[in-house]
Parts: sequence; C-alpha cells; structure tokens
Amino acid sequence: MNKKKFEVRRRYDATAKHYDPRYTNIQKQKYNEVFSHSNLSDYELILDVGAGTGLLLDFYKEKTQNIFCCDFSVNMLNEGKKKHNNGFFICSDIESLPFRKNSFDLCTSFSVLQNVQNVSKTIEEKFLVLKDNGILILTALKKKFDKNRLKHIIDKAGFKLVKIWNLSVEDISLIARKE
Repeated sequence: MNKKKFEVRRRYDATAKHYDPRYTNIQKQKYNEVFSHSNLSDYELILDVGAGTGLLLDFYKEKTQNIFCCDFSVNMLNEGKKKHNNGFFICSDIESLPFRKNSFDLCTSFSVLQNVQNVSKTIEEKFLVLKDNGILILTALKKKFDKNRLKHIIDKAGFKLVKIWNLSVEDISLIARKE
C-alpha cells in the first residue's frame, strides 16, 4: 500500500465514530439534489463506492438489501454494520474493485475522488463493474475538480455523459451511462 492510500485509510479509520454526526446533513443534501434527477428505485443492484458508514442506506431505506457498500476504511464499514441490518459491506481499494464485470445497474460515489491517487483508474473500474446501460452517479469537490476535467475523465473511460451540474453545496455532480 502506498503512502497516500495508507494516510487516507488511517484518517477515515480514526474518524469513523464521529463521521455521521459531522457529515450526515451535507450528504443528505447531496443525495436529495442528485436523486431528484435519478430515482434509486429504478435500479436493482447498486454499488456505493466510498460508502463509509452507509449513509446512502440511511437515505434509501426501501431496497437496502440490494446495495453494496464498498469502502477502504474497515472502521467506517464497521460503523455502518452496527446501524444497518441490510446492505452488504465490503472493504476494498477503489482502484481495484472485487466484483465481476457487468454486475451492477447503478454505481454511486459521493465526494470520494479527492482521496484517490489515480482518478482515471477509479472511473475505469466503475465502468467495468457496471452492466451495459448502467448508470454512474458521482460527485466531486469543486475545489479539486472542474466540469471539463470530469467530462474528459468520463469520456476517456467510455461513459456517455448524461448530465453534469454544480450542487448547491461543495460538489459538482454528474450522471453518465455505460454504452
């Protein structure tokens, strides 16, 4: 494991117990804005990459047995398991996802890209695990990414951009389709 990955994991492991009180409201705001453009109930199998404590499961309570929460921080995942009976919690490197190709209908990733070393590899991994016509929804911090850079990365990975916009909070959001 390289130094940056080790530091990211260490930081999130150390703050796992305090994560939800600090970030639930802002994450909920992001979910509300993003999912006003796309309905979670339209998707059978969902992968949330960088899921942390499973806040997406808190937001979407209807079919949580079909949501796979993937994160690099064991402590974040353990906090998620404590509060959720449903969903699946998997510890994995975002740049090397442990799933078969063409497995998921939807892949989400909220405010994660600033923590990865190889953004292009991260997006390519999402492309691999999505089914044909699968949807990628992600947000990225405006202070680290701009729309043109995200469009370029998405195009290079093979996605067709459906929509990109600024959220009212700290992120840019996009919806893309695997074609």
